[in-house]
Amino acid sequence: MSNQTGRGMSAPPPPRWAGRTAVAGAAAADPGSHHSGIGHDQPAAGWIRVAAARDILVVDDNDRHLDILSAILTSVGHEVETCGSGADALRRLEGRHYDVVVLDLVMPDVSGVAVARHMRDLRLNCETPIIICTANMTIARSQLTGIAGIVSVIGKPIDTASLVLAVAHAPIRERARRGDDDHPRM
Repeated sequence: MSNQTGRGMSAPPPPRWAGRTAVAGAAAADPGSHHSGIGHDQPAAGWIRVAAARDILVVDDNDRHLDILSAILTSVGHEVETCGSGADALRRLEGRHYDVVVLDLVMPDVSGVAVARHMRDLRLNCETPIIICTANMTIARSQLTGIAGIVSVIGKPIDTASLVLAVAHAPIRERARRGDDDHPRM
């Protein structure tokens, strides 16, 4: 396949985040491929798979950030649900258990701080680990003091490795303790 489009013009470069995200590469698209992806200019998803898939809720008011975070996490094997507001996140958190919540800190309706605090009062997600994603680490450090369950704070723009490792290192709640109503099957 040529890297050119039209009459001798080069294709536009990939987005700045494309090399760091887990956008599916050739090795991921071909499960029978023997290429490890290492040294072959393959994105991370071409050769990384998680040992234990997690059910993750990603909350961000920016659609592009939702797409990036979802692409990173699904490409390494996690099940991802997204929502674009803190209010929507609270509704979902009351009705379904998640293994990890990836949460934007600054949102217009209900802030990430308010969502994180409210989660500790919920039956299903009172112990769910929270990973905060924020463009302002200074604000994050001052506002998140004393909130239980925050296992990592990651700066934006998102570094793929940091996000994947934060999810991998988040505590796992025993699945045997879950009731069938905690995780409805569709």
